[in-house]
Amino acid sequence: MKDDDLYRDLQRHLDRMPVPFPATSSGVELRILRHLFTPEEAGIALCLSAIPETLPVIHRRMRREMGRDALEAALHRMAERGLILSFPGKRGALFGKLVFVLGIYENQLNRLTPEFERDVRQYQDEAFGKALHSLRTPQMRVVPVNRTIVPDRAVARYDDVREVVRGHEGPFAAMPCICRQGKALLGEPCAQSHTAENCLTIGIGAKAVVGRGMGRFVTRDEMLAKLDLADREGLVLEPQNAQDPVFVCCCCGCCCGVLTTAKKLPRPAEFFQATYRAEVDGGACQECGTCEARCQMGAVTRHAGATEVDDGRCIGCGLCVSTCPSGAMRLRARDQVKAPPKDMAALYAQMFRDRYGPWGMVSAMSRKAMGMKF
Repeated sequence: MKDDDLYRDLQRHLDRMPVPFPATSSGVELRILRHLFTPEEAGIALCLSAIPETLPVIHRRMRREMGRDALEAALHRMAERGLILSFPGKRGALFGKLVFVLGIYENQLNRLTPEFERDVRQYQDEAFGKALHSLRTPQMRVVPVNRTIVPDRAVARYDDVREVVRGHEGPFAAMPCICRQGKALLGEPCAQSHTAENCLTIGIGAKAVVGRGMGRFVTRDEMLAKLDLADREGLVLEPQNAQDPVFVCCCCGCCCGVLTTAKKLPRPAEFFQATYRAEVDGGACQECGTCEARCQMGAVTRHAGATEVDDGRCIGCGLCVSTCPSGAMRLRARDQVKAPPKDMAALYAQMFRDRYGPWGMVSAMSRKAMGMKF
């Protein structure tokens, strides 16, 4: 198979994941794949399924191309470089294809090059950002920063990330933010934060990033302190969109791929799963401008001596509330809020069902039962 056809097939294969990997007219997505995968690795990735499988199952699909021992070694190399998913199973290691974000791209921490980062940013602008924000069930959600919710209703545990941390057995880990690392490579250092470790992980997520040498274990108290620091620095808390998340990203509006692409939309709030929205008490507002400076989405503005919140841009992060000197800013619950999926497996199952419907789920499970990839 010609290289162009090989990488196009891989793009289509990855595009069938819960998170799309769409084609572009420029072909930038193919440059990204060529940077990540050798032709041999691309061929191996084409034999992987969305649900991880054992080595014998994968080998049956490509035994003519590669011996079992060589395939096993190649799969482990690809997993170490964050190109595919791998974890222990009862009958040996399981391997599967991985989404581009949050997945392959984040696993390139400390391996970025300026050329690759420019391609990723171009891809975000051309196609990937739109595809990411078109998902009915997003990968990430926004939760308020510490102590900013008006107690007019019971606060669910998953809306209070500090309670998630306090109630979790751990372990916990922190790692550098790849979005900030990439922007710094392009000569655009973060204007919002000077903290290196802005990506926080929990449980299996913590074990994975430390196992790959991408992060370090931290205590529960350190984890809580980092969440407090995120509030002070004006960072948006974006945990995985699950009741039991495996990561919490502390994001800025100048580097984060999710926020920067969303900011270009006319009503970005429609593409976020958030429980709250900000509102202002005009009588109490002192017009100090703190809230406007803190907002990462451009949702707070001042016109004719009055502070206004654009509900179509507000994602309910609470950054405008936690530092308001007069207490004029507050969060209120949105209408028609739904609970996030239980855990990571339920999240990706819901995202797959959103893309392909119930019959698509049935078809995928049938293919898995017959040892076929999907």
